[in-house]
Amino acid sequence: QMNTTIAVYQIQVKTDEGSLSFLRTMPTRPKTQKGIKSQNTRLVNYAKKQYPNWKEINVNLLGENN
Repeated sequence: QMNTTIAVYQIQVKTDEGSLSFLRTMPTRPKTQKGIKSQNTRLVNYAKKQYPNWKEINVNLLGENN
């Protein structure tokens, strides 16, 4: 069986109405600075699409499971 790493991110979104946060799981945790940046960008863009009235978005890596 394959040994996969998943990374769990908490995404916090501030909107006009208030703030909320949700968890999103990504299949890998990038190791390079460039990879980390592009993964964060992907998560931010996802949040922007879900909440078009966003004011501020924060992404935190909560942890990973092997």
